[in-house]
Amino acid sequence: MDWSKAKTILIFAFLALNIYLLYQLLTETWATEIVSNDNTSIAQILDQRDVDPSKLPRMSRDIGYLTGSSEQMTAAMITKNRDAQLATTLENMQLEVELKQPVPLDAKELRNTATTFVGEYVPFGAEYSYWRYDQQSKQIAFVQTYEGHRIFSTPEVEGDSETYIGPSLLLLQLNDAFEVTDYKQRHLTNLSSKTQDDLVLTASEAISQLAGRKYFQPNQEMRAINAGFYSLPLDSSGSLIIMPPLWAITIDNQVYFVNAIDGTVERVEFDIET
Repeated sequence: MDWSKAKTILIFAFLALNIYLLYQLLTETWATEIVSNDNTSIAQILDQRDVDPSKLPRMSRDIGYLTGSSEQMTAAMITKNRDAQLATTLENMQLEVELKQPVPLDAKELRNTATTFVGEYVPFGAEYSYWRYDQQSKQIAFVQTYEGHRIFSTPEVEGDSETYIGPSLLLLQLNDAFEVTDYKQRHLTNLSSKTQDDLVLTASEAISQLAGRKYFQPNQEMRAINAGFYSLPLDSSGSLIIMPPLWAITIDNQVYFVNAIDGTVERVEFDIET
């Protein structure tokens, strides 16, 4: 065997490995330090946008991530006010319910009265937390929770043949009189918390990601920032769902999801067809 030639091959192999590892390190560093390119510190970014860092929520640096799967939904799951509801399912993954008579909500107490409705009509209602009301579509979004943490989803997920709502979502449809006419629901099951080695972004660092991408300008208002998890389907069947930690941030009327591990940003659209 030509040991000199073999030695040369090994040297180049290790060199290629080192270059790859360096590239991975630089990629991760860039993802969480985008705003450093213009020499603007996170403190300056917050100050320019009238954000008080002392009032920002906190997320444990070692929060880990969740895994789970989509519940097989059936009309039999409806046990409260069952006679008032007409239920069908979408490929056993999504419950779609029409109310025989619309249920009125108080427009001035929308969060509280919607939460009461969910507890009195919707399966697993106690597991859902109010998220937001979209005036254009007249939809109220609730998200499933796990040990007090919200699990956010994008409003729509493309399947093999159908379009579903996000795996952790409950959407209430209102009419012009602020009455609930129908709702769509998906539910996560087999939820489990997993540990991971990466430190997550703080709220301040997540805001800097939006500023670095020009999604949060000094003349805009941050209306909400919430910590939680992001239900991310790996396949259309929903048999395995990975849920990394996430910051859900509302700038003016636009919602952004910031992955708390790698800093990637997703703009969320709420124009859901009913």
